[in-house]
Amino acid sequence: MSDINYKKSNYLCIQLLANSLQLKLYTFHSMPLENYTYLIILLSSFFFPFVFSFDKRVAFFKKWKKIAFSIILPATFFIIWDIWFMNRGIWSFNDVYIIGIKPLGLPIEEWLFFAVIPYCSLFVYEVVKTYFQRLDYNQLMFWGLILLGLLLLIFAGVFFNRNYTFWCFVLCAIFIAILLFQSWFLEHITHLTFTFAVCLIPMLLVNGVLTLMPVVQYNEAQIIGLRIYTIPLEDFVYYLLLLVMNVLIYERIDRIKE
Repeated sequence: MSDINYKKSNYLCIQLLANSLQLKLYTFHSMPLENYTYLIILLSSFFFPFVFSFDKRVAFFKKWKKIAFSIILPATFFIIWDIWFMNRGIWSFNDVYIIGIKPLGLPIEEWLFFAVIPYCSLFVYEVVKTYFQRLDYNQLMFWGLILLGLLLLIFAGVFFNRNYTFWCFVLCAIFIAILLFQSWFLEHITHLTFTFAVCLIPMLLVNGVLTLMPVVQYNEAQIIGLRIYTIPLEDFVYYLLLLVMNVLIYERIDRIKE
């Protein structure tokens, strides 16, 4: 008798799981195309860097372990930051343009953002290193980054009551300082700066769409209000911080191996 009951309970569990899966598939199937906007933007951003990762000269795909570590560690930090700011109402996400899966309250697309964008950025960085090997250490770049760090701290002090501005600028200034005090990294700062400049082009396209629709909505009381096209100034500093963290870990792994 107990054996029959056990089989019945297993059957019921399987039936419930199947019904749940069917319901989810129906939900996704019946979703308006707009709900896939953020996901489509991310997949479009990922497509070309992924395809060209198999370029024989760059051979980016062979560095997958290093890439994974360089992405996961900063992503953990940024996801915690994202959830904190979202819960405090500093920014939010438009439900019209996301599929609605929200681990820890954060849209799944935003989780993917911190894998896709760093992957694309590190790919560009590796391309710059491979095809522009003569971009050696430049003293002008060094002092330029010091000046940028000081300006970020000044702006953070002036706008200390605007959370996104303050934390973004302070953290970026700190990591720029960490970067410049690593003597072994100085040979890479020109490649890093050039990568940031190149990545500004796709950023203007991708982030421009995200902030135009908008997929991401900002609390105007928590930002300076200066925008390039529709993108808040803070987003450029936010991206620089992410790039610095990714590249610093990426190069540090090679140094540990040596």
